[in-house]
Formats: sequence, C-alpha cells, structure tokens
Amino acid sequence: MKFLLHKGLGDSTIKQIGSYLRSRGAGHHWIERYRGDIFVFVSDAVDEEILRSKFASLLDAVNDTDMDGTGSR
Repeated sequence: MKFLLHKGLGDSTIKQIGSYLRSRGAGHHWIERYRGDIFVFVSDAVDEEILRSKFASLLDAVNDTDMDGTGSR
C-alpha cells in the first residue's frame, strides 16, 4: 500500500513513522521521493493498519492509478 506524506512535512516525520513501524509493526516499509512528494510504502497488513490509524493525520492513502494523471490524490 502507498501513502503520501502531507506537504510541509519531511525527514523528521519520516523518521518518526519509520521508528514506530520498526518497533511496533512488521517493519516492512520503504520511502520514496518523487517530484517533490514523499511516499511511504508498506507491504504488510499490520503496518498498513498502523499508518491508517496512528498516522492518518499525516498521510493519505494513494492508489497507483492516481499517479498516472487519470485520478485525483
């Protein structure tokens, strides 16, 4: 699952999210930067639930089709 970090948030927020996932989740996540946006990817349902519940105010879930210009973010 892919999540988009809200504008104006950066490295310190990513470090906080990563630390939380490593200590309380499965730890299967990675970060990518693309055209000024920061994305958090998770491959485990536990990590996805953590991002949806604990970090919902910082991240938006994104469908892969949203990035092809046909959908909205």
